Amino acid sequence: MQSRKTSTHMSVRRKVSGHMRGYIPGILVAVLFLGACLIPQPVQGSGHDASPKEFFDRGEFGRAYQGYHRLFLSDPGNPEINFSLGRAAFETGDFEAAVMAFERVLMARPDAVRVKLEIARCYFHLGSLETAARYFEEVMAANPPEQVRTNIEKYLDAIRLSRKEHFLSARVSLGIDFDDNVNTAPSSSDIEITDLLGNVFPVMVDDAQGDQIKTGTAHLNYLYKPLDGSLCWKFSALNYNALYRDAENLDLTLFDVKTGLCLEHGNMVWDVYGLGNHLNLDYDQYLRTYGGGTSLSFILSPRILLGTDVRYRKKNYYELDDRDARNLSFTISPAFALDIGRISFSAGWEQENAEEDVYTYTRVNGIAGYQADLPLAVGMYASYWYQGTDYDETYPLFGKKRSDDVHHLSAGLSRTFAQAASRGAAIILNIGYTYTRSDSNIDLYTYTKNVTSMSVTFAF
Repeated sequence: MQSRKTSTHMSVRRKVSGHMRGYIPGILVAVLFLGACLIPQPVQGSGHDASPKEFFDRGEFGRAYQGYHRLFLSDPGNPEINFSLGRAAFETGDFEAAVMAFERVLMARPDAVRVKLEIARCYFHLGSLETAARYFEEVMAANPPEQVRTNIEKYLDAIRLSRKEHFLSARVSLGIDFDDNVNTAPSSSDIEITDLLGNVFPVMVDDAQGDQIKTGTAHLNYLYKPLDGSLCWKFSALNYNALYRDAENLDLTLFDVKTGLCLEHGNMVWDVYGLGNHLNLDYDQYLRTYGGGTSLSFILSPRILLGTDVRYRKKNYYELDDRDARNLSFTISPAFALDIGRISFSAGWEQENAEEDVYTYTRVNGIAGYQADLPLAVGMYASYWYQGTDYDETYPLFGKKRSDDVHHLSAGLSRTFAQAASRGAAIILNIGYTYTRSDSNIDLYTYTKNVTSMSVTFAF
């Protein structure tokens, strides 16, 4: 329902000078003027004389409902008035009132297919999915126009999906990257180090090396959600491989797994999970990580999503015991769905305590991203990622505490070439570019990197 209050605020200032003969008439004029201002005046273009249909066509559904309701009170058995009343109620989100109005139409016209369609939509939004499906199927049996059938199929697909308990999705990608600095060589090949006596002398290091990298990624997600239950179980597994054409000792194999319980309540989802991963470097065991965490996601409005995540991990290096560490991190991530695309942000804090204090650090990071859908099934994205790290202890070789600021700029395009809408399967081609700049108070860790990547993905 909508209401409008009109008020007039007036401040009158008047200085009357002169003798008494001019003073009294001035007061009378002011009083008469103020009284005229306080009399309600008609507002041009207020729309009071508009019909309920005009209000509805202008998108003022609350006023339209009020107008149709007044007509309904004067003629409660009129099918046309009840149908319009139901449509206005639906647009305001009062689905119960809409159902009652449409049911009155069906009492007079039991075979009204359009009315059954509107009732089905109401019951769908009310969560009465079985009743909604029954009405949708009655409309389908009447052989409606193709566009109507397509829209009904979307509703029926959503209803069938709600009856499922097991949900499986996967992405498999094959790609190739072109990296102009695979060994993260510093911007200058001349750096300075400090010996045990505090003497500083120059050292030559390798220049940047470019290489071609073949990548493969397989990502599996599984969700078990019992019918009518708020508790569910999630599982995800990721395998990533990177093979370098020329560079040695850099080939990577990563296996990551995450699983746990989730609780859905209203617009909130709460996850409690365990995680672990295993990293091989040049086919030798390099790092093992395990731990757990919890995350909360809130749908604040249809356009705003807020997520938080806290996790604890234990890192074990196979041949670098002094780098074994305990890691604690916290992240908050708001996202906004706008007409121009999806904008997301992320801010995080991380603390890692290593066996050797020189590897202990505190880190902050922030990400800003943008995604948009373009014509011809093309998508675009752009992001900026900042990561600042301060280490606790002085590096013996450099005589100072290390401090890094790393910036990543990324942009790319994707194109869906084939899609099976009934199964949600798609083949996607992606091309992207990332520029990285690391600024450090130690020359060895100051570098730039340019990576161009192309990949093809099968997803379902």
